[in-house]
Amino acid sequence: MALFSIITTCFNASGCIAKTIRSVLSQDYRDFEYIIMDGGSEDGTLEIAGKFTDDFAKAGISYSIFCEKDHGIYEGMNHGIRHAKGRFINLLNADDCLYDANTLSKVASVVSKALAEQENAPGIFYGDAVAIEFGQSYHYVKDLSLIERRMPFSHQSVFAARELLDRFPFREEFRIGADYDFLLSAYRADCTFFDLNLPVCIVTLDGLSSLDLLHTFTETVEIQKDHGIVLYSDKAYARKRRMYVIKQFVMDHFPKWCIHAIRKVQRISRGQNEHC
Repeated sequence: MALFSIITTCFNASGCIAKTIRSVLSQDYRDFEYIIMDGGSEDGTLEIAGKFTDDFAKAGISYSIFCEKDHGIYEGMNHGIRHAKGRFINLLNADDCLYDANTLSKVASVVSKALAEQENAPGIFYGDAVAIEFGQSYHYVKDLSLIERRMPFSHQSVFAARELLDRFPFREEFRIGADYDFLLSAYRADCTFFDLNLPVCIVTLDGLSSLDLLHTFTETVEIQKDHGIVLYSDKAYARKRRMYVIKQFVMDHFPKWCIHAIRKVQRISRGQNEHC
């Protein structure tokens, strides 16, 4: 059994899938498998992925491409997990990359040491992420102590035990927050989390959770309630929701330069320093 399975779930990603694949192919570590889980692309994504088959074979890395229609990214992730054989699974979206060519070797070193030394073996390993938005890169703030309030770190930086993903599959009724629901389920089941303390990935913030702020907020609150976490009174929730309606209007209708400026102020206030 390989230590890691890296899964990229994609749909019509011809413009970015090669970048993601190359970041995985470049790894100096070999004890992993890489799975492309395509949801029925019609733009040449599969043809691009297929061009790398010989390169992975030469590198000695297991490489598989599957095409199964799905109703969203989380169903696609569940499909990919069913094909995976690794002990720990990382879900690397199309248009995201592993941090550098040494990423998996560094992660493997930390994971192997933790598994050997800790009696209660960690089920979730998580690391640092560099986020790219509007052409600027910065450190994605991670804080496990905030998990009952928001997504604590980038899911692309997570290596989750296969048995946990089998126990808590992604809930496909969620459009944006099923990864948060999974982490919260593992946390409230007393799963051990382990901070890798090293950069794992570079993520592009142009997905639904970054653009659809209103739905992200309402779905996050729904997930928290499902786990018995109530952070807002009815009055406070209504007030907070009105604020997100305004934010969503700005995201949908204001010029990009204005949105860029607002987001930059938000990042500074959160201590999200620019990445050099």
